[in-house]
Amino acid sequence: MFSERDFAKLIQRTLLGGVFLSFVLLFLGFGFSLAGSPFGGGLLKAGVLALLLTPAARVAMLVYGYLRGGETYFALASFVVLGLLAVSLLV
Repeated sequence: MFSERDFAKLIQRTLLGGVFLSFVLLFLGFGFSLAGSPFGGGLLKAGVLALLLTPAARVAMLVYGYLRGGETYFALASFVVLGLLAVSLLV
């Protein structure tokens, strides 16, 4: 069975992973920019993108966790939110 504690750890790890990835990309991008490398701007943009996509990854993990826990109503609601996030990204 998928416990609430496991579910909370999944969400926590998703958020920490997204923030950590964003930090690393931003740090490297800043360093490369100071060094005059053309890769700096791309890494900075990737870091900001990772930071922006972290909440969407959290919602995706919510969908997974709710489905695994057997709570289909909350999984469907989270899936609708994920869809709205995807539409807002495209617009």
